[in-house]
Parts: sequence; C-alpha cells; structure tokens
Amino acid sequence: MTVKDFLENDYFIFYMLAKDSESIKYWDSYLKQKPEDQLQFENAKKAFEKIKFETVSLQDSERKILYNRIFEKTQNHAIVRRKRKRYYYFAAAATVIIIMAIAISTIRKLSEVPEIIVEKSLTESSIQLITDNQTFSLPNNEILTIKKSTITNSKGENIQISDSPIFNTLKVPFGKRSELILSDGSKLWINSGSTVKFPSQFNENNRTIYLEGEIFIEVTKDNTKPFMVETSKFNVNVYGTTFDVKAYKNTLEQRVVLVEGSVGVTTQDNMEARMLPNESLEITTSKLIKKKVNTEMHTSWKNGYLLLDDTPIETILLELSRYYNVAFLDSEKELTGKTCTGKIYLSTNIEDVLETLSILSNSHFKIENSTI
Repeated sequence: MTVKDFLENDYFIFYMLAKDSESIKYWDSYLKQKPEDQLQFENAKKAFEKIKFETVSLQDSERKILYNRIFEKTQNHAIVRRKRKRYYYFAAAATVIIIMAIAISTIRKLSEVPEIIVEKSLTESSIQLITDNQTFSLPNNEILTIKKSTITNSKGENIQISDSPIFNTLKVPFGKRSELILSDGSKLWINSGSTVKFPSQFNENNRTIYLEGEIFIEVTKDNTKPFMVETSKFNVNVYGTTFDVKAYKNTLEQRVVLVEGSVGVTTQDNMEARMLPNESLEITTSKLIKKKVNTEMHTSWKNGYLLLDDTPIETILLELSRYYNVAFLDSEKELTGKTCTGKIYLSTNIEDVLETLSILSNSHFKIENSTI
C-alpha cells in the first residue's frame, strides 16, 4: 500500500483517531504479514498527524454512499457480535461517518490540487566577510568568533583584522545561514539574505551593530554599555536580552519579537515602544503594532524548522524562498487565502520540505529543469 492508500483506508483513519487495542492489534498483524509496507505505514502516520481537517459539507449522494458503506462494514465486523461491546458498534458507526466524510473530502480535492512552480535559477553565492578591504568567502553555517584583532572560524582558523573599532561586514546570501559571536560575547544567528555590520571591538560608550535582514540574538548584559541594533527604518535599544529582529530591505516585514528581557524600539519617525517578553512589534509607516505571540513561531528557523499555526501559504513560501534561495511561482493564485498548521523541518534536501508542504497545503510542487 502507498501513503495515499493508507490515508484513504477507513480502518487506518479509525486507528489514527481512536488508537484502541483492536485497531492496534489489526495493524500489528497486518505489518507482520506485509513488512514491506512498514515504511509507507509510518510515512502515512506522519502525514496524517500533519493534516488539519476542515469541516466537510456532504452532498446527498455522498451521504447515501457513507451509510451504505457503514452498513456493509459494520455488519461483518467482529465487534458487532460481542454483546458486551455493543456500544462500540454505534461509536464505530458514528466515527466511520466522520472518517468517510474526510476521505470523500480528500478525494474530492485531489482533482483540484494546485500546481506550484519553484524556480531554482537564482544566483548562487557564498557567505562573505569583508574586513580591512579584504573579502573572505566562507561556507554555509559558518560560526565566527571575534576576539580583539582575530576572527576565528569553526575549524579554528584565524583571520587577522584591525583591532580598532572599525566596522566589518558579514553578508549571508539567500540559501545560507551563519552564526557570529561578537567581542562582548553576544551571539547572533543570521538568517538567509541578511547583512550585519559589526566592529572588531566595541567602543567605551556603547555596543552598536547594523542589520539588513533577520537575526536572532542573545545579548550579553553590560549596564555600562548599552547595546543597539540599527536598521534602515528603526533602532532597537537592548537591555540584556534575547530577541529576533526582521528588517529585510524593500519589504513590509519590519518586526521585533522579544523572547527574554526588555527592549525599546525607536523608528526613524520618532515613534517609540517598550517591549516585554513574548511580545512582537510590527513597524509600519504610520504606527507600531504590539501584540502577544508564541515566540517560537518567529524564532524556530534558527533551530532548523518552521512552526506553523494557521500561517498563510504566502508567508511560508516567502520564508522557504529565502532559506533555500528559490522562487515560487503561483501564476493562478491557487494558494491565496490558504493557511497551514504543523511543523516543517528545514532539511538540506528541499524535496523533503516540499513533500511536507504538499501534504499540509494540498498542493503539488513541480520540478522542470531549473524550476520546481
């Protein structure tokens, strides 16, 4: 059986919903007889757990089919013959109605699955460290540590830089990630398509870095030297804390999410806001929008996955396009208005990610030459 076969199988769906001893025994016995189906069975379980079912309105013809199938299945089911479990018959029948409604809904949608094109022809480039008029190319997921006049990479190799408080630049292109430990011990996780400017060592009065893109940062507390993240549209004043800043150029995505501690945000138009943990602040041209959030929804990228909760498909595709340096083409706007709930692990193989997204969004992602 394929994953699709399992997902359309009444007893498999009942097993996933009820997890009772009878259905567990049934599938254990089945897999002993057909061990070659074990992998697809496990994949179907994972797929089922990621699906968020919508309420289904059945047509009259479909409703008749359901009742006929329920009657046929329950008439021959062993549970019916057990008087002490007669109540289970009615529970099973009611459950089958739900199961079959879901199955018919799934089948009904199969012919409506939108096909999304993903272009992979974007320019490939490496991470670049620019310092003292020198440019160094670095591998993906590189971890850099700054100590006075030296930058050390994850292999223990040293790059000599000026010990004066001049600014260095770390450019992380789309499709790449990096980590940076500043001279004060503060740690940055730098997301795809981001540029960070930082000094070899901070001056006596403050600690300032410049950002275009997105970082997650853990700031080392130092009451004598305030920490500041400056972007083109707003500045974040930090008081020893953990937070995420998103400030991509030429987009409306200008946002701060606070995990721990306290920060103050000031825009170029002198709008100000003070933030508390578990708050997000969206910066628009006319106002600041603050609200309570699940911070993991905004910071999970640094741990290698995206956490979704009724997240718009457009938002997910934008995140994936940056992370993998690809471009999605939904020419028919089939995904507009759709949302997803679940978790997408950002594996090195984008096809695995697209398979998960296909299940969550009931979509198909197609690869043609330089296009997915």
